[in-house]
Amino acid sequence: MLTLALHAAVPETDSIPQKNSPYPKSALLSYQYGKVIQTHDFVKGENPNQEAYENFMAFTGEFGIHTDGRKLWQQLYHYPIWGFGLYKGFLLNDYDELGNPLATYAFFKAPFKRWKKWSIDYNVGFGVSFNWNKHDIIEDGQYFYPIGTFSTIYFAFSLGANIQISKHLDLNAGLTYTHFSNGAVKLPNLGINFWSPQISLQYIFNERPEFIHQEKPHYLKEWEWIVILAPAFRQVSYEFDDNGTKNAIAFDYSVLTFSTSFNRQFTHLVKFGAGFDLTYNEAYGAEIDKDEDGNPVKDEDGNPVKGPSLPYSDQLLVGVYPAFELIINKLSMVVQSGFYVYRKDIPVTDAPTTYQRIGLKYHFADHFILGLNIRAYNFSKADFIEWVIGYRIKWQKSYRK
Repeated sequence: MLTLALHAAVPETDSIPQKNSPYPKSALLSYQYGKVIQTHDFVKGENPNQEAYENFMAFTGEFGIHTDGRKLWQQLYHYPIWGFGLYKGFLLNDYDELGNPLATYAFFKAPFKRWKKWSIDYNVGFGVSFNWNKHDIIEDGQYFYPIGTFSTIYFAFSLGANIQISKHLDLNAGLTYTHFSNGAVKLPNLGINFWSPQISLQYIFNERPEFIHQEKPHYLKEWEWIVILAPAFRQVSYEFDDNGTKNAIAFDYSVLTFSTSFNRQFTHLVKFGAGFDLTYNEAYGAEIDKDEDGNPVKDEDGNPVKGPSLPYSDQLLVGVYPAFELIINKLSMVVQSGFYVYRKDIPVTDAPTTYQRIGLKYHFADHFILGLNIRAYNFSKADFIEWVIGYRIKWQKSYRK
């Protein structure tokens, strides 16, 4: 989605006279050696090896396309580089418990500040990782594994200094944060997080881009009304006693969110707004089935049985949120932090009062929206992944005289 959006044409008002030559390309190789962030008990040492996860190393290769300002968004973002990357990581004392991730991703790299021979850059990568070992929620009666799927979402953010060392070579050094999570599509989903120094060498094929600079046109502020439908599903786990051994089971539940908001785009890059969500969450108030004495009802295999669903009205939640969007051509990065103004009080559910949403939206045919969001709570825990389809209406009328 990121790659498609960056490659698409912008509206005529955002266009700058075109060059006929192709964009310059580059190849980059980088090396990382750093720390596993101690975010849960498994990486702290409560694992079969009885040893904390300390260090990792990784190698990255990227193919980049260098923009030169022939589109207005390129100039506004100080002539960024976008492209594709391949990541290979190694947990140095894993002993084949979790696996060593391999990821493919799209990236967007741009400078905060550029000088003649060097710049201070940020780089955002988003994609999919593979090669994790599958695990149950609890294994060996005691160990809570952090990842239960073969593949996860890959996210990386880095800051660094880029220095031109020759006509074709650049050297980059900085710090990188990397996150792996499956978005609670399947439990367990405690996630894995890395941070590290990173050093990179980039080779630019042919010539460096010659930047096009024209006067930025005045932006006519726009209002928009957005209507979105976002289906999802999530898992909820339940612990139970399995012949004297601690065990756990997870069940799937459906989630459907209707969301609407009014936004105001103030510049070519930034949009603010507010909206509300009406969410049907089948997992809200869910529990395992119990008999008259309060003991779990089990099937023929000795596993607990999924309990009956509550009435639909008891699983409706209403939330309100402020909205922020960072616009890159036809792509938007969405950040929202909401709180629930209505939800039924259900004793078996310890639900947070706030929720967060971060994701990507792609606008096509001017009015239609496709997107992907991670819905979270407590500003740290993924709740579920939303698949977004929507429609928007835009207008430029100002109510100020």
